[in-house]
Amino acid sequence: MNVNKHLRIGAWLIAGLGLFAAAQAQELVSNGGFELTSNGANKGVGAGSTLLTGWTATDGAYDFVFSDINASIPASPTALSLWNQTNGGGGQASNSPTGGNFYAFDPAVATPGPITQTLKNLQAGTYQVSFDWAVAQQYGYSSGTWGSWTVQLGSAAAQATATVNNPSRSFTGWMHETMTFTVGAGDAVLSFLGKGGPQGVPPFALLDSVSVVAVPEPSTYTLLLLGLAAVAAVARRKSRAGGPSTA
Repeated sequence: MNVNKHLRIGAWLIAGLGLFAAAQAQELVSNGGFELTSNGANKGVGAGSTLLTGWTATDGAYDFVFSDINASIPASPTALSLWNQTNGGGGQASNSPTGGNFYAFDPAVATPGPITQTLKNLQAGTYQVSFDWAVAQQYGYSSGTWGSWTVQLGSAAAQATATVNNPSRSFTGWMHETMTFTVGAGDAVLSFLGKGGPQGVPPFALLDSVSVVAVPEPSTYTLLLLGLAAVAAVARRKSRAGGPSTA
């Protein structure tokens, strides 16, 4: 087999492995930014208000979808909003790093429940779950609050973010979290459950930019590196030979 043919085979090998790795990194979550709703943003989440496409929220949860950090949600007796710079709040209240809608959940209500999405037909393996989150407080209330998120994928053990304290009338700023879960083949439920307190001075756990991708097996990267090494070795031999070969 001549040198040019070796190079072509090496290039095909690398291209094929690259496509395989790209397929492994395909986004598996639908509507991870909460942009798709049944009835717009700045509303409570649930039947009769607005639904989040692809997600299932717990009935009776005190949860909302905001269009931005300064938005307010019509409610009785007064509109519901979060402390921010426009209403005298402390901290650096801001939209999430990706902008647009975000999900807000009061974890201190009497009947909190998770927001979930079923990921279909997963292959057995390791998956990376990433998301942006923050802790805020409902406007009109005072007291230090705290919050966190507990995340689960399929039957893998649940994992939790750090518990973050939020000063009275303030905002923690957005944080980015990445977790890995190993699951078996089949459907797997992705679950986010906010936790926080104290009750009665509504703390809010905020969530945005949810992503789940498969983590490529180490053997994929090993084969890719071997392919690169083989092509490099052939190229060196060709260079030492002093000229191109004929196809």
